[in-house]
Amino acid sequence: MRYQVFGLLCVGLLFPNLHFGQLQDCTLGIGNKDTEVIFQVFKLNEEQKVIAEALASEYQKDSRLIQEQVDDLFESHPQQTPEDLQKMAKKFDSLKIRLIDMSRSYDQKLVSLFDQKQFEVYLQLCNEVRRKPLTPNQK
Repeated sequence: MRYQVFGLLCVGLLFPNLHFGQLQDCTLGIGNKDTEVIFQVFKLNEEQKVIAEALASEYQKDSRLIQEQVDDLFESHPQQTPEDLQKMAKKFDSLKIRLIDMSRSYDQKLVSLFDQKQFEVYLQLCNEVRRKPLTPNQK
């Protein structure tokens, strides 16, 4: 029995990523305040910049719609009881997931614009911060 516990402990210490750690996506945040930094880091050409700016603008418009829904939820949802708060939290979580998924989708579109060298820079940066790179959309 002691050997089984010791064995499980060793396996848990030697392979911690098997159960506990899934890498987070390596997102870039197109449409946020650092869009210009993205242009500089990846040395986007003019055509890529035009497309990326359009993506950023579209993301900002779409994220504003979700933010309005969040604002409306906080203003209009009952908050008197723990049950009310739990219902509001579930609705908020679904809006948050929508926003995260949408942001990931726009970043994936941006990554799809990268040429081979830019994609290699992206992969290197993702590896440095131990994040899972997004896969480019098929062109």
